[in-house]
Amino acid sequence: MSTFFTAAHYDGQKAVKRNVEVEVIGPQFYVVENAWRSGPFAFADVAYVTKQGETDVYGLDGHDGWRLMPSGPIPADLMALLPASRRYGSWVDRLGLGKAAIAFALTSAAAVAVVLFSPQWLAPLIPDSVDDRLGDALVGDFGGRFCATPAGDAALQKLVASLDDAPQDLRVEVANIDMLNAVALPGGNVILFDGLLKQARSPDEVAGVLAHEIGHVREKHVMQALLRQMGLAVALGGVDGNSGAVVNNMLAMSYSRNAEAEADAYSMQALGNANISPVGTASFFDRLSALDGSAGVVKDDADITGYLSSHPLSTSRKDAFEKSMVKGKNYKPALTPSEWTELKTMCTQDRKAKSGLGFDFN
Repeated sequence: MSTFFTAAHYDGQKAVKRNVEVEVIGPQFYVVENAWRSGPFAFADVAYVTKQGETDVYGLDGHDGWRLMPSGPIPADLMALLPASRRYGSWVDRLGLGKAAIAFALTSAAAVAVVLFSPQWLAPLIPDSVDDRLGDALVGDFGGRFCATPAGDAALQKLVASLDDAPQDLRVEVANIDMLNAVALPGGNVILFDGLLKQARSPDEVAGVLAHEIGHVREKHVMQALLRQMGLAVALGGVDGNSGAVVNNMLAMSYSRNAEAEADAYSMQALGNANISPVGTASFFDRLSALDGSAGVVKDDADITGYLSSHPLSTSRKDAFEKSMVKGKNYKPALTPSEWTELKTMCTQDRKAKSGLGFDFN
């Protein structure tokens, strides 16, 4: 037994709109116009296309341009054979607009969380070999700016060995750049700028800053910050002929409050193990805290802008180092006076080291 309903129809062959009757016989149907008859077609092959005004438009799998647009009432039992209409998309229609909006908001929030927090999960999973290769590609010889003298190198290595149990995993250098800064880079690279050595009043101050940077290396903060700022593509794909730009970005890269606290804790522990007084580091922070406003005074000093951009200071950090001092403990200077002099004057003595900050050395 056949059932009929009316519709407009395009056959996909000619751009001619036909007013037809659809003859339904079980799970199949024919399209009929006077003596012209097309079919049979299976309802299983009918696909919902869109809605034009109040009219639903259907297509047919495998027939480009084939369209069927019911123009009259369709019995409920026949309507059940046609695919359901979609207003916003299949999954939105199934959920409903309100629930879909909530689901989208939750998905967006989850995506933001992944961007913010995934570096903490991903960084420990990046192999050391990848970290080392990235460090080699980024740092190299730092554009010829590394300073080296036999006595200065020996003093620096002594300082590193006193602060870390595996100094062979680290590459600590002094760069001939007159900026008060220190930076940790991938591959266990730590760079002290000559400006920091000139401003430091004792080797104990430098020891605290150096231990802080080593803490960033040991706690995987460098890779976390790199992933957060420049993405997984740089971390895994390396540097494609633009290492200078990446180094510049990393010099200005800041760490989270938790990362800074962890690096400070590492520094205090390392100083304690080496019997180096933390008071020197506290004094260093005390002098600089005025420059970030945390001591209630703000000064303008271009020499420290590099350090402040990547190492936010506060009086609470200074207080933490002071409180870590153990009364009655027999502290010793981080370096002897002669070793300290050799370290501070490395870049002055090494006339081969280039100076300046322009990292366009590819």
